[in-house]
Amino acid sequence: MEQGSSSRKRASALPMERQARGSHPVQSRSDLDSLIQERVGDRRFVIVSNREPFVHSYGPDGGIEVRAAVGGLTIALNAAMQAAGGTWVAHGGGDADRESADAQGRVMVPPERPTYELRRVWLESGDADLYYNGCANQALWPLCHNAFTKPVFREDHWQAYRRVNQSFADAVAEVIGDSEAVVFIQDYHFALLPKMIRSRCPRATLLHFWHIPWPVPDVFEICPWSEEILEGLLSNDVFGLHTPKFVRRFQESAYAGANWKRGRNGRLTNGSREVGVREFPISIDYESISAKAAAKACDDAVERLSQRFGLEDSFVVLGLDRIDYTKGVIERLLAIERLLECHPELRGRLKYLHAGAPSRAGIPAYRDLNAAIDALEKRINATYRTGSSLPVVSIKRQLHEDEVLALYRLADVCVVSSLDDGMNLVAKEFLAARNDERGRLLLSEFTGAAWELPNAETFNPFATDDFARRLYAISTGDGDHSSERIRKMREHVKNHTVYGWFADILETLPPA
Repeated sequence: MEQGSSSRKRASALPMERQARGSHPVQSRSDLDSLIQERVGDRRFVIVSNREPFVHSYGPDGGIEVRAAVGGLTIALNAAMQAAGGTWVAHGGGDADRESADAQGRVMVPPERPTYELRRVWLESGDADLYYNGCANQALWPLCHNAFTKPVFREDHWQAYRRVNQSFADAVAEVIGDSEAVVFIQDYHFALLPKMIRSRCPRATLLHFWHIPWPVPDVFEICPWSEEILEGLLSNDVFGLHTPKFVRRFQESAYAGANWKRGRNGRLTNGSREVGVREFPISIDYESISAKAAAKACDDAVERLSQRFGLEDSFVVLGLDRIDYTKGVIERLLAIERLLECHPELRGRLKYLHAGAPSRAGIPAYRDLNAAIDALEKRINATYRTGSSLPVVSIKRQLHEDEVLALYRLADVCVVSSLDDGMNLVAKEFLAARNDERGRLLLSEFTGAAWELPNAETFNPFATDDFARRLYAISTGDGDHSSERIRKMREHVKNHTVYGWFADILETLPPA
């Protein structure tokens, strides 16, 4: 295709490039153990994240229940912690978290076979809101997604962000003190944390992964706290992002805003220190998703959802993502509307399933987005319904894993229309779930996945008419597609899992 060809060319070189790294072809949880022992050794191993891996809450009967956090990243990091036996530092947000931990906020997990320590950080409710819903998700999130939604820079948000980062630094310092340690920091919630830890724990090796895009330098510079953010992140030993594009942007920000220079092997240096800045494309647990998609529970969900939504003999378009302005939900709906306007023969046959739970409802931009989506869905259904059949089926709730996998299997085309995205794991989950090697993946060229995945059908979600034409071509079976294409993409995801992502990061450490 026209607009996505450059993405496909970049992707074609990636598998060899990634396979050349390191000597550990890590694809599964069991592969991690020996690598962790080799690279971490006797050093304390600490993971820091906003979200905790296990949450304690009160059940309907007043008893305490514990549940594991969902998501491929949490599963992979949990596996690493069980192998390393370290400490996971996270915000304790469950209503029974305090009662389940000791006076220092510590509890051993997993509950069925404890192997590592969860160290909970307690935050004042005001700080938790101002830091998370305020600075992290009204300033840094839109800023790093190239300001498609205007960032909100409030001093009280920033001061809360500082206080929370300091609270986490205090917790990490209590865990490792002056001992040798490896600290793996997660995401944009902790831009100031590396510098704070380094001042307290000089023998710690700091790894940090930024799970969202890095903006172009001109956009980053509008942030009033850009220099302090760079100073914090450049206190890491290794700073990871998803793609070479994000790496280049970060390097350019460091050159312009912090006077760092290019060092050896592409590292950054200011004369006294060096920081490794590299791409580490995150992935999924392919084998687990593929197996669950082939299980009877998923078969049952496929039959149940097909009947519930009347999908028999339909052309099923799936959009599955958290409701966020970065995901191109409005753009996808506009393309569906255009498709139905131009091709009346699809009315009554097309079913667009939008499965996405509302998020960050306390933030005005998200409330406005939800209202706009609801209005557009109602307009399309009112205009293009045929009898009782509605073209848009909106599923705005948290779905069970079997239901998610069933939707992947039911889709004739899974559409990922992000306007800006770090990686987008929905694309990879769809591929892992399609054991039949059928279905189409239509992937925005503005995702990290479009850069990484060979043979992806990429498109520009801002080009509504072309977007609609692409969907129409798929509905008729036209276009450049074959089972070989999806097979190659599945093979790539199978060979580059979330465990391999973590291994690539660990291999930046010298042997212990």
